[in-house]
Amino acid sequence: MSNPGVSGRSTSQDEVFDALADGTRREALRIVRERSPDGIAKTDLAYELAAVTDDKPLAEVSEDDHRRARLDCTHRVLPALLEAGVLVETDDDRLVAADHPLFDDAELVALLGRERTDYETDLDGLFAALADARRRTILTVLANQYHPITAETLARDVAAREDGTAEREVSQERVDEVRLSLRHVHLPLLNDAGLIGYDSESETVSYEGHPDLRIEWLETREDGAGETADDRDADDDRSATDEGVRTLEGRDRIIATGQSLCERADDELFMMFTTTGLLEEGCIRRVEDAIDRGVDVYVGSSDPRVRELVRERAPEATLWEPQLDWLDLPANGESVGRLVFADREAVMLGTFGTPAGDDETAILGEGPGNGLVVLMRQLLGSRLDGRDATDETDAFGIPL
Repeated sequence: MSNPGVSGRSTSQDEVFDALADGTRREALRIVRERSPDGIAKTDLAYELAAVTDDKPLAEVSEDDHRRARLDCTHRVLPALLEAGVLVETDDDRLVAADHPLFDDAELVALLGRERTDYETDLDGLFAALADARRRTILTVLANQYHPITAETLARDVAAREDGTAEREVSQERVDEVRLSLRHVHLPLLNDAGLIGYDSESETVSYEGHPDLRIEWLETREDGAGETADDRDADDDRSATDEGVRTLEGRDRIIATGQSLCERADDELFMMFTTTGLLEEGCIRRVEDAIDRGVDVYVGSSDPRVRELVRERAPEATLWEPQLDWLDLPANGESVGRLVFADREAVMLGTFGTPAGDDETAILGEGPGNGLVVLMRQLLGSRLDGRDATDETDAFGIPL
């Protein structure tokens, strides 16, 4: 038996999410994955799907049940999964899970075979909303906004990212074209899925988020969408690896990485922001989600507006105010802008080139043995372990 690769099949994000936007297809994918690498015969898969669909033991599946399930597999379920490249057929006509990045995503795999999330949210609607590159770009833009924005502002940002250019270089004709598609197609669909808030009269849009949505799912780097010319300049030859410590440049990339760390936290999340401008709505929502998951969240800032915002939106978080002048790095004139430390196993530290500048750079360390992570664990670990008060006037005494 051979297990062919996925060459010749599309690995487009659109097709993958579209294939997942159906409960029966997700269930079929789960069954085949569990049977791989040996795989499963199509007729056996139809029996198992019939049992799930009709909510009955496998032994009670009738021939009519099996026939209907087999027809559904042949004409609707399997073509989409095969075209998306997540399943392949072997030489002996069995189905096996493909070597596909989807199966490396533990959160995504955990959703297979489930009709609804723990939050009673329709998964079909979530994946259908993600099955379009423009909608993923829309969510990327909105996740970085704290306040609602107009549809025209959103359209200009989306157009710039799709064209890989600066917003100021986007023509009004192009903005109008994108805005029209937002108004009549994408914003209503995203609003129905509960991912955004959309007021059609005022044409304002806000990010609502989703408890199971992961920032990595919004990336559209395979076709160049989702990044501006400035983003690409930051990516080209400017992300370096130095013994496991990576350098990140570009605000959007740093925001996405920080939000990803928030999503991954299982036990503890330690964060610091210098201004409200760095505490995006997407980050606030991930703090709320982390608290809902039972994560211990610490948020610090010398800016009282940041502390007030966190106190209002996430009162369960422990607030702290830096007591030492550690936000400025006089050696090169940079200042610390943000710090995200997740489960003491991953850390991102962002800095600005000048106090008034917005040219943000960050360093990222991941893994318990990473040098940067070890350093932060030594600096913060004992203080977090010994802290049992929630009064923000108590000093951590962080010696940075």
